[in-house]
Amino acid sequence: MNTLLNKTHLFFFLIIPLILAVSLYKPKATFDINIKDTYFVIRHPHLGILLSVFYLILGTIYFCLLKKGIQLSNWIVYIHTILSIGGLILIWLLLKKNFHPSTNFEETLRIMKLEKYFTYITVTTFFGIALSQIIFFVSVIIKLIKS
Repeated sequence: MNTLLNKTHLFFFLIIPLILAVSLYKPKATFDINIKDTYFVIRHPHLGILLSVFYLILGTIYFCLLKKGIQLSNWIVYIHTILSIGGLILIWLLLKKNFHPSTNFEETLRIMKLEKYFTYITVTTFFGIALSQIIFFVSVIIKLIKS
């Protein structure tokens, strides 16, 4: 756990090649977001580059905080790192889950119910990640103002 506190930036820097490798695996694949009557279609490489830049910024912030000797609260670092990296992996795994419809009506209903729960988990994880980013940035700003 001491490595997580002292070298948090390494976790963020090491996830970048993994994100890029996964996003470039199928470069023509897309990520679709449906909001009412509007579809947002993002190619995997573009999403991978966007996420990589975001994680690069987070890693750079942690690195600069380490070099300046500014230490955030332990629970903020733990929650932020686990939700940012673990949440991303969880969302990726949940979105990769493909269910094949069966000919049995009851089985199809069970699959639909399961997909609904996966959607709830994905949305909850996404909002948890977003909330942890807000708390992290507010904490960094407060620490920078105090020092």
